[in-house]
Parts: sequence; structure tokens; C-alpha cells
Amino acid sequence: MTNKIKKIITHIVEVPLKNRWQISLYSANTRQHAVVEVILENGIHGFGEASPSPAFMGETAETIKLVNDLYLAPLLIGLPVDEIALAHTKMNQAIYAQTAAKSAIDIALHDAWGKTLNQPLYKLIGGEVRETVPLTYVVGIKNNEDAYEEAIRRANEGFNVIKIKVGNEPKRDIALVNLIRKAINDSGKEAKIRLDANQGYDVPTAIKVIKELEETGEIESVEQPVRKWNIFGIKEIREKVKTPIMIDETVFSLEDAMNAIKLGIADIINLKICKVGGIYQSKKIAALAEAAGMSCTVGSNLELGIGIAASAQFVTSTSVVKNPSDFICGAYLHEYDMTETPMMDLVKDGAMKVSEQPGLGIDVNTSLLGRES
Repeated sequence: MTNKIKKIITHIVEVPLKNRWQISLYSANTRQHAVVEVILENGIHGFGEASPSPAFMGETAETIKLVNDLYLAPLLIGLPVDEIALAHTKMNQAIYAQTAAKSAIDIALHDAWGKTLNQPLYKLIGGEVRETVPLTYVVGIKNNEDAYEEAIRRANEGFNVIKIKVGNEPKRDIALVNLIRKAINDSGKEAKIRLDANQGYDVPTAIKVIKELEETGEIESVEQPVRKWNIFGIKEIREKVKTPIMIDETVFSLEDAMNAIKLGIADIINLKICKVGGIYQSKKIAALAEAAGMSCTVGSNLELGIGIAASAQFVTSTSVVKNPSDFICGAYLHEYDMTETPMMDLVKDGAMKVSEQPGLGIDVNTSLLGRES
């Protein structure tokens, strides 16, 4: 039996959220996930995941399944699982963009590859550059009292960056930041504040809000202050404020990252594994950022344990990810996970360590999948 790909199945899994999740782009009570299962001729199963929101990514779990079933999976059958570069070439030739669909397949290929070699994935994609992965906790848009309570609780748990979703109401955002600062002070812990506007501001408003906040304290960074296409607006903001500017929605591909670097629009890239084409493409983007003197963080699209594990393996092996990462976000928001061990159980003092098990290092609860023979 060989390590060639025998079958690729895309499952759609819907998991309710514990509470309504709201950012400036959308709000939701439940989340659909596209889970890819790669089956090799030797019987090994690899798993990948993407958790797209239509407003954020232009893809859904349904479109991912359609694209994978009709355009991507048929091209990869019979390919050795470790021919990942060739797999991406074939996928990119088959259909433009669709980076979430490609991400889910890429992660499943990496998981199966690691299992074939009986090695944890991080050892195959760079080795261990950090023993534990520092994490950021994300507070969604909610009333100020709830935001305060959540921030103080997570600061006490050891998260040293608290990320606040903003972008809808500038006055409310400024008041909320000051309240979160108070929560951190009240906790007695040292934690920084990161803001994420999810494209919610215009350029003048972003500059005004950031400058006003700079007068009263430090902000670790401000993420995606304006629309993703407004690259010159992002550049203008960066030039007029002291706070580091992070881009997320602006970077969906290697080419997007190169354009951002050439124009000098940001200091940090939020590199989402399940958004940019998977681990293979993420490594390329990370190398570009490192060469440009930038740093990275690894973010969340509210993935479950499969996507979270992929991000953790990547950060463990990638030195340029110097800013604490919020890829753990989905573990705290969903009613249940797809992994036998919930991913938030692996978090201690605001950080996590990847498993030494082969591949992604997780055991998937396959009873939650609509299994096909």
C-alpha cells in the first residue's frame, strides 16, 4: 500500500456558538465548518478545516464543498501525499482564488503526511523554534460590562494580549478601550491591548480614534482599520500614527502580501492558515514578511480544533510569528469541539504547547462528520 491519495471528502459541520458573536462585518449564532478528509491508499486519514464567513472571505462551507468536489479533489487523486507543492500547482491551475477551499485540503494533506512519517507536523515544516505558543484572547463586540468581566477573567488566566473588536462606533470604542485598560489594571496583571476594526472605519476616523487612544496609553497594534482594498488608506493611517498597523483581510495570498510589503502599508501581518491557502502558502508569506523586517501573528476565523491545531503547528515552527496569536478564539466560542480533547484544555497561562502525536497531533471525533463510505 502506498502513500498516494485515494479519496478526498469534504464534510460540512455546523456547530452552535455559546453566545452571539459580533464584529463590525457580521454577527452570528452558529458557524459552519468545511472539514476535509484525505484518505490514502495505505489507510491513513488526514483532516483539514476551513471556517469561512461569507462577509469576511467570500466563501462558505457550501461553496468549499462544491469547489473541492468538482474542481480540486479529482485532480489530486493518485498524487503522493507529500507532493504538496505539486498539489498547489494543480489547485491553482484548476480555479482562481478559493483560498479557504485550498486551505482545508492543504491542512489535510499535511496531517496525512505527518501521520505517514509518524512525526508531528512541526518537525516537518521547520522544527521547534518555540516550546510554547503565546496566545491572544479576543473580546467580541458586546456591552461594556460583559467586555470588562471577560477581559479581567482572561488577564487573570495569563493571556498577555487582549484583542478588542471595534469599528462600529468610535466614541464607544474609545470608552471601551479605557474600560479594558482598567480591567487589566484591576487584574494586577500585565497585558497589552490590540484593536481589530475588521474594516469598520474610514481613514479620518481611524486616525482620530488611534491618536486619541495614544494620548492615554499604549496600544499593541490596530488591525485592519479600513476596507481591505483601501491599501493607500492603510498606508496613510500608518504614516500618521505611532501605533503599529496590522493587516488581515488585505492579505489573502502571497501576491497580496508582496504588494503590501512593496507599498509599506503595515508593520504586522495577521497570517491566517485557513484563509491564505494553508500551511504551504503561509510559510511563503511568513518568509516574505521576515525578509521585509515585519512580524506576524496567526489569527482565527473561528475554526474548531482541526484548524486550531494546524495554526499551533505552524506557529511552533515559524520564528517570524513574534506577536501573540488568537487562533484559539473558536475554542472558547463554540458549544463543542471536533477533537476528542478540547483545544482550550491545552491552554495554560495564556499559551499552549503542541502535541507530539503524528500529523496535527489531534484525535478527531469522526462521529460528528456525515461519513461517506
